[in-house]
Amino acid sequence: MKILVADDEQLVRFGMKLVLRGLWPGAHISEAESLDGVVSLLSENSFELVILDIHMPGSEGLEDLIRFMMVETTVIIFSGYEPTSPRIQSLREAGVDQFIFKNASVEEIKVSLKAHFPDEIPSKNK
Repeated sequence: MKILVADDEQLVRFGMKLVLRGLWPGAHISEAESLDGVVSLLSENSFELVILDIHMPGSEGLEDLIRFMMVETTVIIFSGYEPTSPRIQSLREAGVDQFIFKNASVEEIKVSLKAHFPDEIPSKNK
């Protein structure tokens, strides 16, 4: 499984990678700290899962990127915004598969991620 984690905060990326490695030890995880970095990685790779911060450098163009990715990629937005925010609604309309809010527990995050890939078998040989 190939996963991209994009957040401008290194600590958030590190924490998300720990959660992901706990779920799928064999996953190949790439990182980006801006939307430009995401676009660069997407131009060279395909990912089954992309987790994006709602507010990072360049995120004004997030809706367009999501519309581009939504055919083959599960897109999850990591957000500190309120669930009723107009930005959340705009991203929903663009095709985001799910939002994980930054006040979620690690267990809630794991359940949300596993819901999208229930048949993914953890493997160190991927």
